[in-house]
Amino acid sequence: MKYTIEEYLLNEYNAASKARKDVSHFILQNGFRSLFKNDKTRMRHNKWAKLILTFRLCMKLMSLKKTDILFIQTSLIVLPPILRIKAIKQFKLIYLIHDLYCLKYNTEKSIRINQKEIRKDMYYMSKCDYVIAHNNLMVEKLKQFGCTSKLIPLGIFDYDCSYPRKRRVLAVNEQIKVTFAGFLGKANFLTKLDQTPHKNYQLFVYGIPKIALRNSIYKGNIDADMLPNVIEGHFGLIWEGEYDANPEDNYMCVNNPHKLSMYIVAGLPIIAWNKSAAARFIETNGIGLTVDTLDEVDKCVKEISPAKYSDMVNNCLAIRERLVHGDYLRNALNMI
Repeated sequence: MKYTIEEYLLNEYNAASKARKDVSHFILQNGFRSLFKNDKTRMRHNKWAKLILTFRLCMKLMSLKKTDILFIQTSLIVLPPILRIKAIKQFKLIYLIHDLYCLKYNTEKSIRINQKEIRKDMYYMSKCDYVIAHNNLMVEKLKQFGCTSKLIPLGIFDYDCSYPRKRRVLAVNEQIKVTFAGFLGKANFLTKLDQTPHKNYQLFVYGIPKIALRNSIYKGNIDADMLPNVIEGHFGLIWEGEYDANPEDNYMCVNNPHKLSMYIVAGLPIIAWNKSAAARFIETNGIGLTVDTLDEVDKCVKEISPAKYSDMVNNCLAIRERLVHGDYLRNALNMI
């Protein structure tokens, strides 16, 4: 039999809760049965509540047989006890990565300094039979760091959405609107980007906490399930860190952020850093622009004609159909 541990997190209006909920939704559509529901949607669990959940989970895991397959997307905190029971019961384990921050180390120095963290994470990854990584770049990084599991690239995270698709249109001589949606507490680049007005585009911002803006427009905080239906703009921006991304030590080089999927489902072509993993997907599928620095955005959007923009939107909508039906996760499972 094929089983899964459903993961539901407290909705804090961020990608983490939406991503895990959507994976749980789509995995159940692929012939997997729910073994256990790790439901944290109503409260932040204290230490004792987590211990009780872990004990209940372990009891469920002990019921598995050698012929069973278990799909999980849990954190690295919960993975070790699952692996200990796996060693006893000998069931097959599929692990889907959401976040694995040791993969951000790109330089010899950073890899050497953080070798203990890397070895620990790769030890646990290698104990899984199959690991579903975000993309081929992450697969190669895992191999470089010593992961010996069978590695499967996902490509992009699927996105459950029941709203009808929206076709974005760029009129002749219309000012382009670039939208950033995400956790604003870590988006320090927005403050610098907002210091001066931009000639060829207007910046819209969604998320929490609310930040003071002079030349940009704060549009509030919207639940991730509703956001694709209400988000405004012509382009969605994917950026992290300071004003310029750091290619030497950056998680963006291997990570497919969940907001990439959200923008596509919203019908928004995307602007991203040209050395990021998201940029590979954007360029391959013709769904946006990639830039080296944010200073280039003003010039790049000026060169976008209504016809070229329409082509980007059409490409987004084609991928959207696959995302809302869970095709990327289904393909990864078929490879297994």
